[in-house]
Amino acid sequence: MPTLLIAINYRTDEHAVRFAQSLARQSGEDVCVLLVDNSERSDPGAFSRRILEVNPQVRCLEAPRNLGYFGGASYGLKRYLEEFSLPDWVIVCNVDIEFRDPAFFSSLRELESMESLGVVSPRIWSARWKRDLNPKIRRRPAKGRMFFYKVIFGNYYLQVCYEVLSFLKNGLKAAGRNRLANPEGGKQNNEAPAIYAPHGSCMIFNRRYFTAGGSFEYSIFLFGEEIFVAETTRKLGLLIVHCPRLWVLDHEHASTGTIRSRKVAGYMKDATDYLVEHYFA
Repeated sequence: MPTLLIAINYRTDEHAVRFAQSLARQSGEDVCVLLVDNSERSDPGAFSRRILEVNPQVRCLEAPRNLGYFGGASYGLKRYLEEFSLPDWVIVCNVDIEFRDPAFFSSLRELESMESLGVVSPRIWSARWKRDLNPKIRRRPAKGRMFFYKVIFGNYYLQVCYEVLSFLKNGLKAAGRNRLANPEGGKQNNEAPAIYAPHGSCMIFNRRYFTAGGSFEYSIFLFGEEIFVAETTRKLGLLIVHCPRLWVLDHEHASTGTIRSRKVAGYMKDATDYLVEHYFA
């Protein structure tokens, strides 16, 4: 069965074009690529034609409205399953990543025999911070930490301060790293340790996740998808593993920005409230 790749675009067309170009280099791979466009544009055909020019294998789907991240992923999966059976792997990602590793999909298929595998988190190499963004969360957070986030993200000004401080902290760490660092460098091994939650910009789902009862039916518009996936996988008795030998390049925050607007901050508040209420109360 092929691998299904569902990418979500929201008004980041230049990234979408670069994303499609990166997949054009994955020759000979049995991969179906769906690009779900949440942009609510007046001329969706022009966008589709632009993508097809750089990669005719990418199928563009115009969402009926802005469905959010997992809403778009759910829409893409449902459309796919109208024509085909469930694939071995379903990858959900933003379009601000690039698949530069020519062995990515063949290496992914080597993990199929891993027992109880539900989700794979690849090495997501940040072009900005010069590091792997995974594991997103190594161990399940305590209730106290989640309630702390509920307070921080419940107030717009506290949320902005938190994001600015995080940005500065990451910047200081990045300054101490080798600026020539690249995703292909560093120690490579075949280890795939279990973690709590993957980084949301690229998550890889084994078909077991769906056959055991998992889905993308997350009722929140944006943010918190990582914990939703972590808790769903945990409930199903499956594993999430971090596999560094699978890597993609990430250009972070292409659609939401570094400093969030009040509207986007509101999405974060809603997500945090939901996660605390449903999983950490």
